Amino acid sequence: MFRTQKRLILPVLNALGPLLIILAGAQLLPLAIAYRDGEDVLSEFGLSAAVTLTIGLFLLFSTKRFKRELEPRDGFLLVTLSWLSAALVGSLPLTLLLPDIAYYRIFFEAVSCLTTTGATALTNLSDLPLSLNYWRCLLSWLGGMGIIVLAVAILPLLGVGGAQLFKVENSNLFKDDRLTPRIADTAKALYVIYILASIACVAAYHWAGMNWDDSVMFMFTTMSLSGITPYDQSIGYFNSPAIEMVAVGFMIFSGFNFSLHFTAWRQRSISTYFTDIEARAWCLVLLAGVLIVFGILSVNHVYPSWETTLRHALFNVASLFSTTGYTTENYELWPSSIGFLLLIGSLFASCSGSTGGGVKMLRLLIFIKQAVLCLHTLLRPRDYLPLRLGKLTIPENIIGNVSAFFALHIIVVCTCTMLIMFSGVDLTEAFSTVIACIANAGPGLGDVGPAGNYAACSPLHLWVGSFCMFVGRLELFTVFVIFTRAFWRN
Repeated sequence: MFRTQKRLILPVLNALGPLLIILAGAQLLPLAIAYRDGEDVLSEFGLSAAVTLTIGLFLLFSTKRFKRELEPRDGFLLVTLSWLSAALVGSLPLTLLLPDIAYYRIFFEAVSCLTTTGATALTNLSDLPLSLNYWRCLLSWLGGMGIIVLAVAILPLLGVGGAQLFKVENSNLFKDDRLTPRIADTAKALYVIYILASIACVAAYHWAGMNWDDSVMFMFTTMSLSGITPYDQSIGYFNSPAIEMVAVGFMIFSGFNFSLHFTAWRQRSISTYFTDIEARAWCLVLLAGVLIVFGILSVNHVYPSWETTLRHALFNVASLFSTTGYTTENYELWPSSIGFLLLIGSLFASCSGSTGGGVKMLRLLIFIKQAVLCLHTLLRPRDYLPLRLGKLTIPENIIGNVSAFFALHIIVVCTCTMLIMFSGVDLTEAFSTVIACIANAGPGLGDVGPAGNYAACSPLHLWVGSFCMFVGRLELFTVFVIFTRAFWRN
């Protein structure tokens, strides 16, 4: 048993080293901001970067003789350890600069940033050093497409194969569908799209009225669908329709499967968005959500004009359905439980292969189609009807995986809701916390809703929330599989 564990763990630790080195290099950006503005935080960021670099180099060289081509089983362990290590490393600057804040809040914040959840356990965000807010937002940008996807493009240069990592990390259900022949080129292609769109987002935000620092920070959290902001009022701080519409455009863009963006760019055609069934469903759900919210707000005369009503309906639906979590209004005060509708929408609306969270639209479509076919076979048991989405036939193993995913998702939601309730929280707040965290959406209902945050939550509340964000971002199976007996069997 020990020999099996050694053979499995040490090569994974060797591959983990370069990832930590990348994170150490990422801290040069907040260091540069601190130096530019003369902030007295250079030593803290310098120490954090040095510690991260030292650990990364130690893992890289101390396990060098165990380096080998990674196997499928290695991918699950490496992805889980990478995200956990990134959260621990990401919390270092926060721990050094905010020594009076309990670590469970610091860790929750780091996990929230990295998993692009957008829930915050900090207050008075605008009083934090600008460099620290840059770091919070940068963590979200790195987590948006997945630090593993970034590493897949770099690890081959270091002699570590990346195909298995990409299959585990990529949230696309059909993980063997490559955009390019080599997996590293696929990762690079996705990041080219991500970076080009990020540059356009910065320019658009600046054109809409933000200064350059805000443009960059909000780009980090818009492209990653994170919702982390440097202001307690979220994007509502600006009270600008132009800024909100820029955010809506890029949130919707990032809610699509990035493979579609690459295909459309390569083919110089937008027809791919109209032929993809998941993309069409994403657009239809957004449209339906906006119309429902607009209708309810209009009937109840919540706002004085239809233009203002449409503005708030469009922005908040796009924000929550894409799992971004930006807020401009306290939608809990809106009639007919709109807040609950928005929260449920965050569970499934965004596409697989996007930077959004939740169970993904494609899984929901498969699950619904499977239910319809089951009803048909009850009436005509001799009929054989393959499950099709458009022209695509879904293999039986994927259908089984989707069913298992939903079952595990329900178990985790129910268990974590009960755990949070043990800390004295009512059912509504506990359930909304779990849904908001596991879907990586951010704001829940009650004290953790759009008008509040997670700063006053108990340690148990935040530890469970951190767990939900973590397993939600890695889509449950990646984490839970390493706790099975079969995983460690030779």
